[in-house]
Amino acid sequence: MILRRSIRRCGFTLLELLAVIATIATLAALLLPVLGQTKIKAQQTKCFSNLHQLGLAWSMYYGDNGGQLAESYPSNNPDVWVQGNMTIDSEATNTALIQKGKLYPYNQNAAIYHCPGDKGVVIGGQTVPTVRSYSMNCFMGARDPNLSPIPDTAYGYVPFYAKDSDLPRPSDLWVLVDEDERSINDGFFVTDPTARIWFDFPAMSSHRHNFSFALEFGDGHSEIWRLQDPNSFLVSRNTTEQASNTDLQRLARASATPK
Repeated sequence: MILRRSIRRCGFTLLELLAVIATIATLAALLLPVLGQTKIKAQQTKCFSNLHQLGLAWSMYYGDNGGQLAESYPSNNPDVWVQGNMTIDSEATNTALIQKGKLYPYNQNAAIYHCPGDKGVVIGGQTVPTVRSYSMNCFMGARDPNLSPIPDTAYGYVPFYAKDSDLPRPSDLWVLVDEDERSINDGFFVTDPTARIWFDFPAMSSHRHNFSFALEFGDGHSEIWRLQDPNSFLVSRNTTEQASNTDLQRLARASATPK
């Protein structure tokens, strides 16, 4: 009898057990957002590092080629910086197309072409994990001067920068960007220099660094830009008109210069 009473005294009452569960639940509620932010920060740091390494490869390329910039125009161009269209399932997962790009010899690591927050592209109703998350400014690198301006809103702007010496302000002009998986296709990121249309758009989602994206600039420095305009959160497809979007205006100013 004495032994049984002693054992019962050592156990938890129902109220005590509920109090412990409530405490654990409260701690979890406090810690989970912190852990989520830590994960986002880690992804952001990795993405930042990836773009910086690609930027170093871009600099080494023109250093070895008489100042000629790696080309961004993808159509029938063996000299493009990277090959592959992320909207074609056979190309979206093909690292061999990355290896055929002109920057790959300067950093032979296909993993640096992919943002850790990129969940993949939806093709035929299925999410396909892609090998590339980054694209190059469409004004970077030479192309046929007989081509019409790209985009067609760029008539009043320098059509492209063929050499590093052509860049008027390398520290103000971006070269590579973290592109949204809903926008990405080839490695040619088209920006409207008049800031009226999102032809392509950078990463714009909570899982991509909490609505921020990375850019690599012509002087070799990298930046993280956080979206500020509420209209940016409404963009979900290419060729979206948002003439007064301050995020688009900022990106446009850093993409090209007037003639």
